[in-house]
Amino acid sequence: MGALAKAVTPKSGGTLIIGLKGDPQSFNPDSGSDDYALPINSNVFNALVSMTMDMDIVPDLAQSWDFSEDGKSITFHLAENVKWHDGTPFTSADVKWTYDTIKAEKGVASNNLASIKEVLTPDDNTVVINLEYPDSGIMGFLAWYGIFIMPKHIYEGTDWLTNPANMNPIGTGPFKFENFTSGVAVTLVKNEDYWGEGPYLDKLIFQIIPDDQTEYQAWQNGEIDIMGSFIPGVDHDKYINNPEYTTRFNLYANRTYFTFNFKEGPFADVRMRKAFNLALDRDEIYEKGIKGNGAKAEYYISPLFTWALNEDAKIPAQNIEEARKLVEECGYTADANGIYITAEIDVFSGFEDALVVAQANLKEAGIDLKINTLEYSAWVEKVKKDHNFHVTMLAGYQGPDIGGIRHRIHSSGGNNMGFYNSPRIDELLHEGVLSGDLDVRAPIYKEIQAIISEDLPMVFTNENGTLFTVRNNIKNLPAGDTEARNLVRSGNYSLTWIDD
Repeated sequence: MGALAKAVTPKSGGTLIIGLKGDPQSFNPDSGSDDYALPINSNVFNALVSMTMDMDIVPDLAQSWDFSEDGKSITFHLAENVKWHDGTPFTSADVKWTYDTIKAEKGVASNNLASIKEVLTPDDNTVVINLEYPDSGIMGFLAWYGIFIMPKHIYEGTDWLTNPANMNPIGTGPFKFENFTSGVAVTLVKNEDYWGEGPYLDKLIFQIIPDDQTEYQAWQNGEIDIMGSFIPGVDHDKYINNPEYTTRFNLYANRTYFTFNFKEGPFADVRMRKAFNLALDRDEIYEKGIKGNGAKAEYYISPLFTWALNEDAKIPAQNIEEARKLVEECGYTADANGIYITAEIDVFSGFEDALVVAQANLKEAGIDLKINTLEYSAWVEKVKKDHNFHVTMLAGYQGPDIGGIRHRIHSSGGNNMGFYNSPRIDELLHEGVLSGDLDVRAPIYKEIQAIISEDLPMVFTNENGTLFTVRNNIKNLPAGDTEARNLVRSGNYSLTWIDD
């Protein structure tokens, strides 16, 4: 912990091994949501701009940019002499093709790019984005998720969902794809012709270890360098102020929550969602479920946006008695064991501990929640594509701008799994980005929180955070107190090096 690490001369060479919780489904970085592919894509591809760990916007393929006076046009000046991994020159045409395709093909970030009217390319090194209206969140969205610039010459005229490059990606990033063995690892190698600073490492290996305890043991044994999960809170004191390790606590605008099928099933009734919300003991989830990492959820929007928090619409404390009354109002009668209803939750791995706590809480309220754990690809098919579920559990980033919540609650949001639809929410989400003045925006997002508290499209359990911990020989990681923290996106290892 402590002050930002001072600059030292990096050393070249070495392999960094990073834990990964499951198999990536595709290395197409923009077509869909795939958190297992994101760490790989963050090193194979570049975006127009990037967002640091502290949510600052920094240059990437665009080295500088200018806004028009009315806020409806942005001119980006691109880095020169950038090449794709196959040697083809990168140009502004790749940027235009990427954004046009995300919008046309309903890529994962399409809703976030709704304000874009057109993308112009005056020359190979200039991109002009004209907006339908001023959008205070647009720069954050261009730096965030599902917006990596893709190679036009590889994808144009093909189905971007089935293009062979989806499993053999070609980017402009600091590392090149080498191979992927399902259930084992993804390997990237140094891009010797990288246009930016670095990379210093020879190789990145993303080792697939689904089980948290197995991964933690592998990290303790020195078999991996960085974990994809987190150190249990009970072990934090082993590493804080330990001279062999560097630590930093990071709290993210990333939240874990339950969401529901709004069209059919028991939780289509808002009273059942309210009962679900009241049944949860978030203190217990924090202590036993996430083991002291992060924070318990108290608001209906990320607490990092302090200027917009609605103190009159906070998440209620556990109230089993009131929860049971609401279930009875829905017409259910308790059996001899006090159970009113049995429902199923479809999840993929990663939520086990928190879900077991929530399951016990819900049983007290007479809701017997049966856990159906699926492989991620099967979960995508059942929940995201077919919408064949009662309830599911997710975690995800709800930034970088406060308007990032639209991805999950707007009627056309890419992660609105249950088809929640509130015309007023849609209207407010649009109003919320028209001004950059926080005094103007705050009342809008406070009203959004009030509506969420009544409709409950999401029932939040906790804020996600980790005690980032790494051995001292691993230098300049973006999650630590380092120079890289202010220069590259989280998970980009272009500036990282190993001191042997």
